[in-house]
Amino acid sequence: MTSNHRWFSSLTPVSSSEHIIFGGKGTGKIRGVGVVPVSESFILRDVALVRNLGYNLLSVSQLLEEGYEVHFKKGCSRVLDAQESLVCPVLPFGKVFCVDFSSSSGPSRCLVASPSSDLWKWHKRLGHLLAKLSSLDLIRGLPKLKSERDLVYHPCRHGKMVAASHTPVNQVMTAHPGEVLHMDIVGPSRVQSVGGKWYVLVIMDDLSRWSWNGVVERKNWTLVEMARTMLDEHRTPRKFWADAINTACYMSNHIFLRAVLNKTSYGLRFGRQPKVSHLRVFGCFVLK
Repeated sequence: MTSNHRWFSSLTPVSSSEHIIFGGKGTGKIRGVGVVPVSESFILRDVALVRNLGYNLLSVSQLLEEGYEVHFKKGCSRVLDAQESLVCPVLPFGKVFCVDFSSSSGPSRCLVASPSSDLWKWHKRLGHLLAKLSSLDLIRGLPKLKSERDLVYHPCRHGKMVAASHTPVNQVMTAHPGEVLHMDIVGPSRVQSVGGKWYVLVIMDDLSRWSWNGVVERKNWTLVEMARTMLDEHRTPRKFWADAINTACYMSNHIFLRAVLNKTSYGLRFGRQPKVSHLRVFGCFVLK
């Protein structure tokens, strides 16, 4: 059961008299029952949509009825399908177990190849802008990664679909950081952010392409594409779009490559290589 109606691919309303009783003797109204597709190979049926439910709850017996296997072992619990292939890991969290849907396996995770875990990890940590950075030795903390030409990543393909681009203009118009700044406003957003915001102001330095939360229209699209892809990766609610934009801006400043000068924005602005070993995947599971 869950309180997030966006997860459902189909939902059937139920009688208004049906409720769930919580441990603290509170109640939650069941608004409907439907299907939640976690991935193409992992589909949850008969999922209840419950109002005011603080946590998503998954029934082990219901998984077994659907033909899945649940193996509980210290440090390596997991859910398997009928072919004994991994569906998703199960993580210990205090005295309960937490299913990590963001790591669920299935054809949609990789449509062409099966890349190394390190390549995917850094691709997601860097906001899905890994490209050729690993081979240029311009960033501290980024390991050497073997690229795979035919690799296709589903969230990137979905979040970065755009029309064919025009021929870029490769010219350096300024000599020093701060000489010329480009500014633009993005918005309004369809969804208000957690902080109550509807717009994004993007300011970009012409030489280094260092941006403050973006020539700017192109940078706007880069930040929006990165943010959309990061939100899609973990099905993060759209109200966190501003946090995703800020994260995209931070990562872009550290790894964006000014091709004409063969340096990153960070390197042009501060005169040293950026460090990325501290970065983590946006929306990843965090233990307090």
